[in-house]
Amino acid sequence: RRARLFASGKAFADWRYRVEYDFASSRDFRIKSAWVGYKGFKRLTLRAGNMLEPFSLENMTSSNNTTFMERGLPKAFSPGYKVGTTVNTYGDNWSAAAGLFNGNIRNGKNEGWGTVLRLTAVPVKSRHRLLHVGAAVEYREPKTVNYGTRPEANLARKLVKTGTLHDVDHTVTVGLEAAVVYDSFSLQGEYMRVSVARKKRRSNPDFSGWYVYGSWFLTGEHRRYNTKKGAFKSIRPKSSYGAWELAARYSAVDLENSGITGGEEKDITLGINWYPNRNLRFMLNYVRVDAGPDRRGRNESPDIIQMRGQLVF
Repeated sequence: RRARLFASGKAFADWRYRVEYDFASSRDFRIKSAWVGYKGFKRLTLRAGNMLEPFSLENMTSSNNTTFMERGLPKAFSPGYKVGTTVNTYGDNWSAAAGLFNGNIRNGKNEGWGTVLRLTAVPVKSRHRLLHVGAAVEYREPKTVNYGTRPEANLARKLVKTGTLHDVDHTVTVGLEAAVVYDSFSLQGEYMRVSVARKKRRSNPDFSGWYVYGSWFLTGEHRRYNTKKGAFKSIRPKSSYGAWELAARYSAVDLENSGITGGEEKDITLGINWYPNRNLRFMLNYVRVDAGPDRRGRNESPDIIQMRGQLVF
């Protein structure tokens, strides 16, 4: 799924850099993070380069640390990696990030300039207790857009997608997010909605998606959180036998609106994770898919079973 190597470090005390390359991706998507940053201000970081837009809790949580093998169906609306600049700041119980982006380094395509703002708050925070809430909004002016998503399995084809929508004036994408951690139990959910405004009397569709999932560590661990980033980080097994986690998710996406027939999909995903240590993880996911209608107007309900071994060093 991924085979990434990166180089990162600091220079002249206050400067940071990171360059990341994915050898497993198709050729147009291999460069991931490629940025330089300045940390000379207290609790404030500036970055410029190719990076993730600060949008969505799952999007900002590294794929090394997400609970399931693939992110939920609303990933269709996450901006992903773009070239631009960001400013990040944080407090003891909150974080804020804003950025200005234009296009992607992977192919030099101009996807229209956009600006994004994400705010998170942690009103409850202790060693094994957490309440996270957040919101994000992105405004972008692309010429065309195309929304679609795989059924939470990277080897499967997309069952729902809009195709290319032309004559776009601008898009506005809004995301709401929340998560609760109570000892070994956790709940997490997000809702996303994108509004597409078009020219030449074309329709102005709205698309949406959401997910909610819960997880339980049988061996007593808990999900760890990074307040500065407003995202979750790696699990630390408590014993030499590793950590065991059970998880279940329900997600949905609707790409049918204003004459656009991209389809609707609802997935139920069950997962088992084993963390022998901090660097190694084995995952087993079962996905029950209900695409009705799919992008062709048909009803499809495949069952997907997938496994993964993950090494992070």
